[in-house]
Amino acid sequence: MDLNEIPKSASEITAGWMTAALNLENNDYVSEIRVEEMAEGVGFMGEVARLHLTFSDETKKTVISKIPTQDPNIRSMLAPARVFEREARFFQQAQPLIPDITAKCLHVAIDTENDDYLLILEDLSDMREGDQLNGCSVDDASLALEALAKLHRTFWGGKDLGSFDWLPDINNAGMKVGREVYAQSLPGFLEAFGSSVHPENEGLVERFGENVHQLLDRLAAMPLTVCHMDYRADNLFFASDGSVKMIDFQTFSRHGHAEDVGYFISQNVSIEDRRNNENDLLRTYHEALTAGGIDYSFDQLREDYRIGMLYGWVIPVFAVGTLDFSSERAVSLWTAVIERCQAAYLDHGVSDLLTV
Repeated sequence: MDLNEIPKSASEITAGWMTAALNLENNDYVSEIRVEEMAEGVGFMGEVARLHLTFSDETKKTVISKIPTQDPNIRSMLAPARVFEREARFFQQAQPLIPDITAKCLHVAIDTENDDYLLILEDLSDMREGDQLNGCSVDDASLALEALAKLHRTFWGGKDLGSFDWLPDINNAGMKVGREVYAQSLPGFLEAFGSSVHPENEGLVERFGENVHQLLDRLAAMPLTVCHMDYRADNLFFASDGSVKMIDFQTFSRHGHAEDVGYFISQNVSIEDRRNNENDLLRTYHEALTAGGIDYSFDQLREDYRIGMLYGWVIPVFAVGTLDFSSERAVSLWTAVIERCQAAYLDHGVSDLLTV
């Protein structure tokens, strides 16, 4: 297989193609590949697999392949958001600027004409994967927020973003269809999880969709930097030395950094731990963000945090549309997330942010 041909699944990746992709030296080559389906396997967005490589000198190594879904209906639906191109471009252009907090990309293949992409990433299985269901401990949350601050700090003020013409603003037209998607998703969400909605939040849940546009605009008005947009425990890996690496950049966006902070703390830390440590966690993020002299007050962070936290409500409501209700973990996860959100919204009185 020619390197210019992009495999459509892990099973199509040949030893010859991988040899060329890894740009091996000293006449070394990949002699054998064994594909291991990972827990998430073939999902809504695409296929993730662990590839066990054997080299010509008998040494072995594992890498991760990530390939977009081949379902034409899903690809058509996701095309306006350019999610696959966004992640590929991230690893091609942005990841080299933040190598210590992201998985190393060994090869990226991009074919925008046919909307085909492929990533070969380092295998982080020697690190401990986060668990959103159980929630991040306070120590892990602090480490995760320090890594997040480094992501935001690196691009603060638009530094290095000028050439990222593939990176959309957080309030782009594709994101603003969220109002219609929310309206379509809400009945199914309430049927499945309505009992987890606190009575005092029922009005917020009903009104939220009509406020999606203005919340996105408020996120876009925040200082210019980047936003991961899916910064959750399941996308984080923790090393014994305290370092953290993040994955999944398909929704990577411009502006709205506080969405990452609000989403992470309100949906990935237990209610008790958040209530007892919230201010300290925000301080940890703020100190890491401003360590290089960035002018951004803690009071402004707290207000932006409320906006980011509230916008994160789209996640559990949208998730119902693709939720596998036969998965006990999936149902338990979203029940926990909803309960965490509900408590945070009451604690912070975020309903006053709804203007419609």
